[in-house]
Amino acid sequence: MGVRRGRSERSAPAQPLPGHAQKPGDEPDPHATAYADTHGDPYAPEDTDPHADIADGPMTVVLDRGRADAFVPPRGKRPDDYAVLVPFRPRRPSRSGPEFAGEDPSSGSLRIGAGLGDTDLDHRELAELERRYRDRAGRDATAASRLGLMLLRRGEEDEAETWLRRAAEAGHRGAATNLGVLMHRQDRWDEARRWWYRAAEAGSRIAAFSLGALLLDAVPEDAPVHDNDDVSQALYWLRNAAEAGHVRAALVLGEFHEQQGQAGAERWYRRAAEAGHPEAAYRLGRHGQERGDERAASAWYLRAASCGHVRAAVRLARLLHRAGDTGEAESWFRLAAEEGDPGAARALGFLLQDAGDTDGAAHWWRRAAEAGDGTAANALGALLAAEGHPAEAAHWYEQAAATGESNGAFNLGLLHTARDDEASAERWYRMAAYAGHADAANALAGLLLSREDEEEAEVWFARASEAGSIDGSYNLGILYARRSTPDGQAAAERCWERAAEGGHPDAALQFGLILERRGADEAAVRAYRVAASAGRTLAAVRLGGLLARLNDLEGAEHWYAAAADDGHVPAMLRCGTLLARRGAERSAARRFRAAADTGSIAGAWNLGLIHLRRGDPEGAEPWLRTAAEGGHGRAAMRLVVLALKADDTRTAERWCTTVIAHAPPELAERARLLLRALRSEMAS
Repeated sequence: MGVRRGRSERSAPAQPLPGHAQKPGDEPDPHATAYADTHGDPYAPEDTDPHADIADGPMTVVLDRGRADAFVPPRGKRPDDYAVLVPFRPRRPSRSGPEFAGEDPSSGSLRIGAGLGDTDLDHRELAELERRYRDRAGRDATAASRLGLMLLRRGEEDEAETWLRRAAEAGHRGAATNLGVLMHRQDRWDEARRWWYRAAEAGSRIAAFSLGALLLDAVPEDAPVHDNDDVSQALYWLRNAAEAGHVRAALVLGEFHEQQGQAGAERWYRRAAEAGHPEAAYRLGRHGQERGDERAASAWYLRAASCGHVRAAVRLARLLHRAGDTGEAESWFRLAAEEGDPGAARALGFLLQDAGDTDGAAHWWRRAAEAGDGTAANALGALLAAEGHPAEAAHWYEQAAATGESNGAFNLGLLHTARDDEASAERWYRMAAYAGHADAANALAGLLLSREDEEEAEVWFARASEAGSIDGSYNLGILYARRSTPDGQAAAERCWERAAEGGHPDAALQFGLILERRGADEAAVRAYRVAASAGRTLAAVRLGGLLARLNDLEGAEHWYAAAADDGHVPAMLRCGTLLARRGAERSAARRFRAAADTGSIAGAWNLGLIHLRRGDPEGAEPWLRTAAEGGHGRAAMRLVVLALKADDTRTAERWCTTVIAHAPPELAERARLLLRALRSEMAS
């Protein structure tokens, strides 16, 4: 049946760059959890951690004194989760330390490190921490910033804005970054831009990234990219963020250069990938694969897949499978399938089926089908049909057809045809045929032809042929050949030629016959070879004859033998003759004996001759008698000679009458003369 073998994915978060010390007033806490949106990364299809690169870079951002025009907000082109709050989530201190171990009185911040446990603070401890922040917030920008974050976690945005704004106005760049996030979420675009700009000027790579991404998103899709001030500003801030170690900024820059067809995409992807971003590693692998460097592609896919990037795992598995490493390919397909990727589950099912594990194949195809993969549903249906469960097969075929998988509809048509339900079969064939399924179009045409609707059948045979069905081309040729007109014959020849080139054995046979009649022996040999290789006995016989005529006796013997093995008696005789001529009498005798056993007079005659050549008249006599009794005059003449040598004149006389009746004229005349002499001698 027509089973056709065949991805939003998740990846592990990128890891932050080490080595950047936290400064008082800086926004990130490298061990904290963010207050963040739950949208996906607009620049990376997987669910990368939006706070993975929270360790801020050195303050080397060059200030930009660009325009201060009114800002045009993004038009919903992408989610807004480049606007990510700078995180802070305090941890419970260890029992051995002071109440808030590692607290820096000068900054009001917790230095999370050795001596701290992994348990979140409970409500009492958080309340105490909030009280302490409130006590300090009026005079300490960091405390005000962190108080704002705590309030945001509780959803108290109005009061949070008050404290974040106070801290930001006091020069706290982390507060400015987070205030920009809050403004962005409230669709207050100009304010978000202004606060991010202030934080970016102060050296925040997170704010620089958010500002650059916001500006880039604000550029209309149809706007020119070159010499565009907004694009230049966006790329400027993204580059500053990336060069300061912001991984996602490097990814966005790589994506921008790739979309614009500009050089440099791989450089930025490499920077992000080497910092641990799996999506960047995946894209580097894809670039390597596109230029044919599968070794490099595999290395990058492996790096991404090892971080849990599902699409990378699938691509790596396909490369491994193509290289013949099915065991390793299966492992990566399984990893991706267990993460919920239906394409990987489908591919794993085919691998397991090839390994003979039909239960495993059915399991993964079922999972992929339940996730909406039509190819897997069709494959599962085909497996169930082969195992004798047509009702279950029909269910999965219908699931496949519902997803637009035309193979499912075609296979449903085959199921209904097997049940002699032509009306249902026609409905499913039509559905698949209208979707462009070549075999369904051919099957539909055959159904119509059986109802003698030749006109519509021709239409669908033609569609099947145009869609690449060699069966459709062959059948269309038959319809054209029935017309017995020069145009019809020419059209039939074109159809059979197209089908023969596609490997259709019957079309190749018909086309070979046409070519042989035309005297195009070399072309006929090629056509006959296609048909003969597919087991068409007549083609093997015709091919043997043509090769013999072209003096390729070895090839002729091969194809005659193939036809003889299929039970073709003339081929047995011709093969035996070629064998006998080159002295392989034992093999020749075997071929002649096979022909004689089918009742072939010529086979018996030739077998008798071989015995005579071996000096075995007794072995020859029964086969010559069989041939003579079948009307073979020459065999009868040989029996006359054998009888005369044995002085058996009566037997010789009897066989002379057979020679006279069946032999060629010259031999018959000799038999008459001999018969007169024998009778005269007997009379005297």
